[in-house]
Amino acid sequence: MRSWHSAHLKARTVVDEGLVQVRLEVPTPVASAFAKPGQFHRIRQVGGAESMFAIASPPGATSFDYLIRRGTGVSEALATLPLDTTLEVTPPEGSGFPLEAARGFDLLLVGTGTALAPLRSVLGLVTQRRSDFGRVTLVQGQRSPRQLPWLEELLELPHVDVHTAVTEGAPGWAGHVGFVQALVPAVATANTVAFLVGQKEMTDEVSELLGRAGVPRSRVFLNV
Repeated sequence: MRSWHSAHLKARTVVDEGLVQVRLEVPTPVASAFAKPGQFHRIRQVGGAESMFAIASPPGATSFDYLIRRGTGVSEALATLPLDTTLEVTPPEGSGFPLEAARGFDLLLVGTGTALAPLRSVLGLVTQRRSDFGRVTLVQGQRSPRQLPWLEELLELPHVDVHTAVTEGAPGWAGHVGFVQALVPAVATANTVAFLVGQKEMTDEVSELLGRAGVPRSRVFLNV
C-alpha cells in the first residue's frame, strides 16, 4: 500500500502557454527516499485522483521541481491552484539513471519536451561531481524557441554543452529546426554513455545512431 504525505505548492513559472515549471516543498520522508536522478513519484489533490511526475531536482533536494504540460487532472491543478495549496505525494520510485555507470565516460543526455525534467535531475548531480565524467552533453528537443525551460540555468552549467532542436522555428532563432536525432551524430563518441528519455521512436533512432558511433547497447539507458 502506498504511503501519502502532505506537500505544499511553493512556486510556479509559466514558460509558455501550456508549459509550466512547478516547485513543491516535500516532507523529509519523501525527500530522503529520493535515491537516483530520473526517478518519479505520484501527486494528487488531497484524496483525489493521482498522476505520476518526473522529478527535475537532484537527489538531496528538500523541494522538488517539475515540468508540467497543462491539460487535465493533476497537471492542470498544479498549473492553476493557489500557491501554498496542500497536495499529497508518495516517495519517489522507479530505477532512475545509473550515474555510476557513466563514471569515466563521456555522458550524453537526450530528451524531448517535459522529458527534460529527469535529465535536469541528472545534471544537478553531475555538476556536483563534474570531474567524474568526460565530456557532458545535453541534447534537448522542444516545440519552439518560446518553450525552453530553465534555459539560462542550463547554459550556465559549468563544462556542459547544451544543444537544442525545435520543431517550430521563429524569427531570430539560429539553432536547429527539426528533431533531436539530427544533432546526435555530431556529439556522440565511442566513449559515450547515454541517458535517453522520450517517445520510443526517438529513443530507438538515437540508440541506432549511437550504435553507428561505436556505443554498445549496454551503455544506452532509458528512463522507464
